[in-house]
Formats: sequence, structure tokens, C-alpha cells
Amino acid sequence: MPSGKASKKLRKELMVKQLQPQNIPPQVLVEQRGQTYSGPIPDPETLKKYKDADPSFPERIMKMAENHAAADVKAKNRISFGDIIIPIIGQVFSFTLTAGGIVACVLLAKAGYLGIAAIPVVIGFLPIIIGAFRSFKQKP
Repeated sequence: MPSGKASKKLRKELMVKQLQPQNIPPQVLVEQRGQTYSGPIPDPETLKKYKDADPSFPERIMKMAENHAAADVKAKNRISFGDIIIPIIGQVFSFTLTAGGIVACVLLAKAGYLGIAAIPVVIGFLPIIIGAFRSFKQKP
């Protein structure tokens, strides 16, 4: 039995001979074709076939694609708006909570409740402290 290059060549020749159409029984020969496209609008040839089935299909497909594109733009705008507003709301809330804690601390201290006066300050600065620890964890 041949070895090395000769055996590889022999195996390749046998495979080529076996794959010749005349060596394959007819019931095994199957041809399968497919076509794919991506996006909401099919290619013009497919649109013509849709029109043959129902003349209103191409117009309805185009309308659907336009509605889909408008919805995508609207969703992206909402996401962009949220990316801007959420941090601002967080900063305002944090500032308000801290300022309220300081005011409560001063009022409680003036009223003579020195031990309790520290609690609003700690609660007021808590979001700042939590934010600082979160930023340390997120950095690589």
C-alpha cells in the first residue's frame, strides 16, 4: 500500500472519481437553491414576484419599511435623551439630598439634638460615597 504523498494523491483521485455525476445514482442528485436578503425591503426581482401575487404588496412592503425606519429613529432619539437626562437628574437629586441633610443637621443641632443631628448628614452624603465606591469598582 502506498504511503505519504502517493497515498494522499490516490485518495484524492478516488474521491474525485466517486464524486463524478455519472458515478452518483440519480436519486441522490439534488439541487437546492436559496436566496437571502437582509433588511425590510426585498430586492427588485422579489418585489416584482410579490406584485404578481397581489398588486398592493410592494406598496405595503415599502410603507412597512418606512414605518420601521421611523420607529428606529424615534427609539434612538429616546435613548439619546435618556443618556443625557438621567445623569443630570441623579446629580440634582444627590445635591438636594445632601443640602437637605445639612439643613436638617443645623436645625437639629440648634434645637439641642446633637447626637441625632449627625444622621441627616450621613444620609445626605451617602449617595456621594456610594457613587465614589462604584466608580472605583468600574475602573479596570
